[in-house]
Amino acid sequence: MQRDPEAWENPMEFQPERFLRDAGKGDFQENSYNFLPFGSGRRVCPGIPLAEKMILYVVSTLLLSFEWNLPQGTTLDLSEKFGLVSKMQQPLIAIPIAKYSSLEHYL
Repeated sequence: MQRDPEAWENPMEFQPERFLRDAGKGDFQENSYNFLPFGSGRRVCPGIPLAEKMILYVVSTLLLSFEWNLPQGTTLDLSEKFGLVSKMQQPLIAIPIAKYSSLEHYL
């Protein structure tokens, strides 16, 4: 499916940006291959569980290693705009401040 020339232009070339084009178009009911870059069913990508664990590890490390502040004069706005996925109306900007003075604490 991922190398089908009827579904993809230049299917043998590595082009991850092909999944970003027209990302908001289509839905899960039609045969839109934009939603299946990692396969499904028995042929699903075996690296998905590893990726989920790595994301958890990286995010938790960032949260533990830094104090996170908003830019001066701004407030936290959690209002959303709705579409295929929910997004924040105003992008969140956070300023990281290192908790430890020595790099040895981060290793």
